[in-house]
Amino acid sequence: MAKLTFGGDVKRTFCTLCPQHCGMLIQIDKDGHPIAFDGDLHNPVAKGKLCIKGTTAIEVHNHPDRLNHPMKRVGERGEGKWERISWEQALDEIAEKLADIRDREGPEALATLGGTHKTPGDWASWRFACDFGTPNFVSQGRNCGVGEYIAEVSVYGWDTVYQSPHPGVTKCLVIWGSNPAESSPPSFERLRACQAQGAKLIVVDPRRTKTAARADLHLQLRPRTDGALALGLIHVMIRDDIYDKEFVDRWCLGFDEVRAEAAKWTPERTEEITGVPAADIVEAAHIYATSGPARLMFGVAPTQLGEGASRSAVLGRAILRAISGNLDIPGGEPLGNPYDKTHFAWLENMNFEKLVDHPLRTRESVNAHETRITSITGYKAFREATRRIYPDGHTGTAYVLFASQPAIYRAVVEQDPYPIRAIIVQCGEPLLSMGAGQAAYKAFTSPELELLVSMDMWMTPTAQLADYVLPAADFMERADLSAHWGIGNFFVVGQQSSTTIGERRNDYDLWAGLGRRLLDPDNWPETVEGMFDRFLAPSGRTYREWAEGEVNHHFTRPKWRKYEEHGFATPSGKVELVPSMFERFDIDPSPVYTGPPYSKPDAPEDEYPLQMIPGSRVRELTASNLRQSARLNRLHPEPLCDIHPETAERWGITDGEWMVIERPEGVIRQRARFDATMRKDTINPDGYWWEPSQAQNEPHLSGVWVSNANAITPSDPKLSNFAGDQPLRGARCRIRAAQAPVPVMPVTP
Repeated sequence: MAKLTFGGDVKRTFCTLCPQHCGMLIQIDKDGHPIAFDGDLHNPVAKGKLCIKGTTAIEVHNHPDRLNHPMKRVGERGEGKWERISWEQALDEIAEKLADIRDREGPEALATLGGTHKTPGDWASWRFACDFGTPNFVSQGRNCGVGEYIAEVSVYGWDTVYQSPHPGVTKCLVIWGSNPAESSPPSFERLRACQAQGAKLIVVDPRRTKTAARADLHLQLRPRTDGALALGLIHVMIRDDIYDKEFVDRWCLGFDEVRAEAAKWTPERTEEITGVPAADIVEAAHIYATSGPARLMFGVAPTQLGEGASRSAVLGRAILRAISGNLDIPGGEPLGNPYDKTHFAWLENMNFEKLVDHPLRTRESVNAHETRITSITGYKAFREATRRIYPDGHTGTAYVLFASQPAIYRAVVEQDPYPIRAIIVQCGEPLLSMGAGQAAYKAFTSPELELLVSMDMWMTPTAQLADYVLPAADFMERADLSAHWGIGNFFVVGQQSSTTIGERRNDYDLWAGLGRRLLDPDNWPETVEGMFDRFLAPSGRTYREWAEGEVNHHFTRPKWRKYEEHGFATPSGKVELVPSMFERFDIDPSPVYTGPPYSKPDAPEDEYPLQMIPGSRVRELTASNLRQSARLNRLHPEPLCDIHPETAERWGITDGEWMVIERPEGVIRQRARFDATMRKDTINPDGYWWEPSQAQNEPHLSGVWVSNANAITPSDPKLSNFAGDQPLRGARCRIRAAQAPVPVMPVTP
């Protein structure tokens, strides 16, 4: 079959069924309906390749279960009684309720929760929140990289999160806490290209993943002991004099304190805590430090380890990047190059600064008294610390402002520290994908919550509890511009490539509609294309010119060793291995390890002898999304829990049969899948599981309580990490054999 080529009846966009944004070409018929698709060979992300998720785009677009019209609840919450209304009525009534809540309780009484990756939705919701005056906004990125981002910016003033290795130049890759073979096919292709040109691969993961199977060295550590492993590697690098002494002497502060702490972490002690053989720790340190330019890739897992464990993990990884001498060198750890201001206007069109000085805002975010570093105060401190390099502010500002979900739920139910009365959820499923599912449920069903809005493609469990449900467009039905949350250094423009079915609208329309009713209408163009024109104004080209032009993307050319000109974007201008920003916010700035067995337990070890690490990505799904696809469901029809055969035998569990996973919060059931490469003290449940085909509404909510790992993850904010990230991985659990669950009988929270 011939490849599609852009032009005429073939439109050009990018897939947003996961965060990768691989380029797609969509062929349409005379009525504008999609009839064929292909990868875009000229797209720089995937260069014409598509994963299994992307191939379901037309199926998802035409799916009979899609939401197509706005609806208003007319019965009790969760009862399933709806009235079809117009978009104008929905926006009028939502705006009226928000205005009343703002007048009575202040703008902070509104919270927003983002979800599965989309482009207009995230930035538009942040822009609205800041314009409205509430600091209580969240996207799914809150669970991915806040702790990592804050640690890196605190240590060296930049982040390395969205940077890529360079085949032929990068000589060592460390994949720590991710599995790109499943979660990021384009990144996995670059990894394979690096290996083909001689790069060594080290993988740090409790599981032997598809990525780990390719590794030269797999460090299969005990969950939540990442910080100890980092110190063990640092110990060997200093002991064997294989760190970059010249860079450390010239550019680093706090090395003596790091040296003193790392001296305690001999390979033998590190093995005792992590379970990684001492010889492997020594070998890994030498490969990483001596191979040549090395890249220690970002992975979400260390941000999700919870109190103590996460802080030492993300700080330890930042120290490794620095003392190895790999910061901002070709093939090493590129310090984030901001957007090219001659082509793209990001911060100018966000409202972060307006939020700081908002005339109606009188309070910090609801988590600020627990994690001040992620708050308005924290943002102002980082703003000042990085001003030398970022005089207009750092593009990743949202990651310093994101509120903490458990704190939002507590503010609804307990009005602590003040009430939240309205929540808007956009293309997200907090009951499944944001942790603390039971706390979310209590908030969404609380009489204290006056307004719950869900805008989504599907009738999700959260939508079933909402007051208003709004139909969201898919990526083929909207104009698009990928800006990757403001922390990348590129943008890609996509055309609307299909007519819209029913009354589906793009995510921007929700916030712009509310903005024109409640705020300054001039700040909210009528169409998303008009908003994109504002972002692209510095380029001298409109959205449509970019979308229809020969090239629809722009990358900033990397600059290396940027610190040599102006220093690092830290208060001292140096790499702060013991970051003063941590100390400023009463966070232990030293690299001391505080994971198990020294951290606060989330459950008694004698009663819950195993650890669970849910949330691992599978190529067929994106978190809780795409369960509706018949094609993907055939590939992954049931929730699977990886377990070592000997562990299963101990608790009477049979391969392929149902097993129960239990924590103090409750129980879930999944199918056992034997894996002899698993650690015997660890199980790996599928995350985010629900059954869209099961009975909707209360008490069933499409099976949200049956197999959903986040129904039993810890919800106590005191167990979250220094930045407010939840303890989604490594929680203690126990298991037993079980019969198949009755599909419509949930485990009620």
